[in-house]
Amino acid sequence: MKFKRSGFTLVELLVVIAIIGILVGLLLPAVQAAREAARRIQCSNNLKQLGLAMHNHHDSLQKLPALHASGCCWGTWMIPVLPYLEQGNMFNLYQNYGGSDTVNTQYPGSSPASTFPRYGSAPNSTNVSTKRLAAFTCPSDVPNAPLSGLTSHNYSAMTGNGSSYPGLVNGPAPLPAGYILGAGMFDPRNQENVTPVTNPPVKFSGKNRFGNVTDGLSNTIMIGENLQGSGTDLRGFKWWGIVAGVSSFYTPNSRSPDRISQNCTNEPAINLPCVVGTNFYVMTVRSRHTGGAQVSMGDGSVQFISQSIDPMTYMRLGTAADGQVVSLEQ
Repeated sequence: MKFKRSGFTLVELLVVIAIIGILVGLLLPAVQAAREAARRIQCSNNLKQLGLAMHNHHDSLQKLPALHASGCCWGTWMIPVLPYLEQGNMFNLYQNYGGSDTVNTQYPGSSPASTFPRYGSAPNSTNVSTKRLAAFTCPSDVPNAPLSGLTSHNYSAMTGNGSSYPGLVNGPAPLPAGYILGAGMFDPRNQENVTPVTNPPVKFSGKNRFGNVTDGLSNTIMIGENLQGSGTDLRGFKWWGIVAGVSSFYTPNSRSPDRISQNCTNEPAINLPCVVGTNFYVMTVRSRHTGGAQVSMGDGSVQFISQSIDPMTYMRLGTAADGQVVSLEQ
């Protein structure tokens, strides 16, 4: 008695494989979209936590931190908010915040009087600036460490609708009709130290306060997303004062280039256009989210800003007291 052998023919097997391939092709975009949605939620949560940290800092010290403590290299706004993000130990290890190459502030950590550490020198590089902090990192972006393991991150303080460093300067020409230059919640002119300190420890006196935001906290951007550059590109390098701020001169994800003083790699295909600036530096809100980017407003709420927002409305959302009150509902 003969039995008929059961099984797949080669043609049937190929058909099954082709069907599986089609199904995987159909499912993959959905899976990727779901993963990006989760990453975007985490990014939004980070901005919420940063907004709350800023409010707690203001409640404790009656001021917001300065964009940068004293120029490029002796601490940015990231350092003073660390205690309000459960990173008090890291904060206490940072040395010479607000100092210089000739002044040691002995704050917040003490160090030998004859040493003047910057953000990138030991012990700051060992204890702080080589660390990647989840609260400052959007999971949608690609992490980068452009200099000797020093890390980049994804959120910047809003300086206004002009230059993001070092002072209040008009954005690049041509200026649009109706443009009014205005400082943001982190006025780039306000440092913790504007004169040399001779008797440390210093008592810092910042000038960024909620009371100065006469346009309304809910109508003013406090913190915006940025993208980390690749390789030696310093965009996202928030330990460095020159890129610690962001401007609302260009709308989110603008094709117009960012402008910094050095180390920028022009990559417009991945939303990283850049030129080396001269008289002014402009960092633009950018993200890997489709259609726009997220920001934390002055009241601590998190909003998604469409990249197609009216440019003048967006410029006004970046300023704190220009008298041109607008809202995202317009």
